[in-house]
Amino acid sequence: SLELVLSSLTVERRAPIFWQYSEIKYSLTVPSEAVAAALVATVGPGYEDEVEMYFHLPEDGTSQKLATGVISSFVDVPTEEATRLVLEVKTEKGVRATNYTIAVLRSTITSSYQFVIPDAAESVPPASTLTGLMVYNTFGAPARMNPFFFVPQRSQYIATLDFGIDWCWIVASKNDPDSAMELRVNGQDWTALESGIGSSLLPVSNHGWLLLEVRVSSPSAMSTGSAPLVYQVVVAHQVICHERCRSCFGPTESQCLRCRAPLVLFEGKCELTGCPPDAYYEWQSYQCRRCHGSCAQCRGPGSTACSLCPALAFLAPTAWEDAEGPCVMMCPVGTFAHPPSRRCRRPPSVVVKTFYVRLVFREPYERARQNSSLQESIINTTAFVLGLSLSDVRPFSASSNNKRFQITIEVVSPFLPKADVDRVSIDSWFGAYEVPVDLVTTHTWDELHPPMPAFPDEPLLPMWALGLIASGGMTVLVLIPLYLFYFRRLANTTKRYRARVGIDPVFLHEVVDEAPAWVLRR
Repeated sequence: SLELVLSSLTVERRAPIFWQYSEIKYSLTVPSEAVAAALVATVGPGYEDEVEMYFHLPEDGTSQKLATGVISSFVDVPTEEATRLVLEVKTEKGVRATNYTIAVLRSTITSSYQFVIPDAAESVPPASTLTGLMVYNTFGAPARMNPFFFVPQRSQYIATLDFGIDWCWIVASKNDPDSAMELRVNGQDWTALESGIGSSLLPVSNHGWLLLEVRVSSPSAMSTGSAPLVYQVVVAHQVICHERCRSCFGPTESQCLRCRAPLVLFEGKCELTGCPPDAYYEWQSYQCRRCHGSCAQCRGPGSTACSLCPALAFLAPTAWEDAEGPCVMMCPVGTFAHPPSRRCRRPPSVVVKTFYVRLVFREPYERARQNSSLQESIINTTAFVLGLSLSDVRPFSASSNNKRFQITIEVVSPFLPKADVDRVSIDSWFGAYEVPVDLVTTHTWDELHPPMPAFPDEPLLPMWALGLIASGGMTVLVLIPLYLFYFRRLANTTKRYRARVGIDPVFLHEVVDEAPAWVLRR
């Protein structure tokens, strides 16, 4: 299948191209606001590996390889000449290739059938104008024209046909007999058109526009510098809008362009009187737009306009007072998840107390230990039950409890006390996890980090000082007797005796002088 993605300044839509294998040339007219277009080609299931597709733009020679269902790069769509998009399809491993050409031309008429003002026909000489212009259906009945009457100084018209009429033809008459008329269909090649003679039958699509352009080239007018004048006629089937639609591009309830009050437009339908919770109102296009995929509610487009976040995500505005911001799974550094407001907040000026949640699951320890996805799911579910972000919970330990898987999760949050977790019922825990949980307990920091054993009282003096004192004392005890009884007596044997005053001479003679030498040495 082939689709053309049309992009305007405010909206993006897809226009299906009714692709046929035997037809290699296609043409399509888009409204005035569709300033860019891209191509989407889809390969049938089972043939993705057998087909290669390439997107070519002959005007600038660029090429791009396409994947099935993926939008190509956008190209500008002018109003003067059609942009030609070439899709090259290679099959049978590149042996066979087919080029499909899609000519896309932008009309000067908008999708809501509004005309360009001022009209170019108002400033050209009469020789460059027509005197009549009419579109007829297959049976020769005139189409409903808007404006109803032909005016030579008006170059934009809308012709509507009833459903079931698939062919039409156009008749034009020139004002200057010497002028030449040419017809172009959906931006294809110009062909000669005789004045007052109908053209060949032209097919009218049931899902788009047929743009007929009549170019009048008058020699007399061109000699004065006037460019040829082009009349545009948009041919479409008469659309009977759904009863809820004020304007539409098809008869079903999903093809509305505007809604009847008090309904609002959302995804092409007029069913609601206000935008749904996951959408916002866009004043430029007067319709509801779905929020970014990361938002549960929002106030505008983009990921930074969220006002409420989905589960496991928290709003992280630049300032606490801001009403919108991005939704994050993990709060930025320095902030913690605030469960009541579902926002990331800076902690108060108190000490953040850490506690632990221990869960025992009815799952074999060996099997759960090797299942990383199960462990990640347990962490995410715990954060969801506690209303915290993933940055506030982290695994602490995993062990076996009677061959069952036991995991301890550390919780760091200044906004969630341990007492609040104790009040969570076992039914809430049991229904949240994908595997049954048998036991949930909470523990403080001190319970899982017991205090270190007390060190013994240190003595007044260290052991080395006591040893030094003891060794000094022993040295003194040894040296004093040695000095008194050995060194001093030894010194006395080498000292000459000098008698003191008052000593008896007989004693000196008999004891000192007459005593044997061995007694004195002793």
